[in-house]
Amino acid sequence: MLELEEFHSLINMLESDSLGDECLDFVELHGYLTATIISPVETEFDDLMCEILGAGNENLAKGIRDILEAEVSRLQQTISRELFASEPLTLPCEIEVGEDDDNPSDLERWCMAFVEKHLLAEAQWFAVDEGAVAELMLPIIAASGLFDEPEISQTRENETLFISMLEHIPEVVIDLYGLFHND
Repeated sequence: MLELEEFHSLINMLESDSLGDECLDFVELHGYLTATIISPVETEFDDLMCEILGAGNENLAKGIRDILEAEVSRLQQTISRELFASEPLTLPCEIEVGEDDDNPSDLERWCMAFVEKHLLAEAQWFAVDEGAVAELMLPIIAASGLFDEPEISQTRENETLFISMLEHIPEVVIDLYGLFHND
């Protein structure tokens, strides 16, 4: 589990100007790692780090990269333990959406990162049980704001339904995890 000092260290490293705009921030990292852990497709840690850091960070100083990798690995282990315990996932943000499409809330950014990772192996996710995956992904996809299909727009416009869906995201990720890792 990440200790408070390690948690702040990771946040500071991710928000460092030296990593650039392509690097995920902490909330996005949490969503991305959650989808990585849930995914039926394993991602090599080096590839995962490249995805997290984004373009332009290939030549990051070894010492900094080593510390960052250790902190990311700890966070990944923490999320894995939570998912394995089948308890609702503790999100690193409030369950709310922003009023402005140009300034997404932390939850929307968490969902965007989750969906971006999901899309990298979308066919494999849907191959397990397309109907169940589509149903479980709906709250996350709707909250991400990445899609403008009429049914998703209607869901976002129905405030009561949409808020109810958002409140279930911590349980939805547990159900997704169980769908792929029910050994």
